[in-house]
Order: sequence, then structure tokens, then C-alpha cells
Amino acid sequence: MPAIEYGSYYWCVVLAGEERGGESIHLHADSLSIEGGSLVFKSIGRRPAGTDPKNGDASSGERSEGKPKDASDNKEMVYIAFAAGSWKMVYAAKLQDGSPASVEHWRRGEEELPRGNNAAATAASSGMA
Repeated sequence: MPAIEYGSYYWCVVLAGEERGGESIHLHADSLSIEGGSLVFKSIGRRPAGTDPKNGDASSGERSEGKPKDASDNKEMVYIAFAAGSWKMVYAAKLQDGSPASVEHWRRGEEELPRGNNAAATAASSGMA
């Protein structure tokens, strides 16, 4: 089962610590919150890719049983959490390459950092994060 079935949004978490060396984790979740320094990702559960978590179905606004979804059905659960101090950066990521979705260019002085899969790791290891 593909990970995209567990959330509507794609995220990247860059882990903290010298031993991690800019290690990053890419994941799908419906929501993100920071609670007491901990990074918490939640989802309403597994569903077909592209399904709106608020409506239950991407095309009809109904769940598979044919009933409209109401607010009481929206039971998010924690899918993964990172303890305070274990992460140093989080961002919404592009599905294509995992790079930050909202970043067009990232510069350090006159040097432009590379784009693509290693952009976040390069930024983190160079002290940009």
C-alpha cells in the first residue's frame, strides 16, 4: 500500500544532531502541529490517493457507504511524531523530488544552493537551516 494513502500532504523532516548528518524523512500526513517542541503528524486514516480527508471522496463528497461525512467522523490520529530536539527543520515538499514546495531559489551570499533531492540536506549540513 502506497504511503500517499495515509495523507493529503507531503512533508520533509530534517533530523537534528551531528550523527544524523542532515538525514531527512519524507512522509504523507493530513496535518502537522508543533506541541511542546514535538513535531506531530496526524491523519484521518488510509484512503485512496487523491481523496479529500474532509469530504471522504474526491469526486462526490461522499464516503464509500454513500453517506455524507459529518464533523463527528473526522477523527485524526497521530501517525508519527518527533520528540523536541530530534528535528531541526520541516517543510511542505514537492512529490517530484522532495525539495521545498514554496522555495524557488535558496542563496548563501552569492552561491546558489543546489535544487532537488539533496537541497535540504545540503542546506542543513551547511548551517543554512
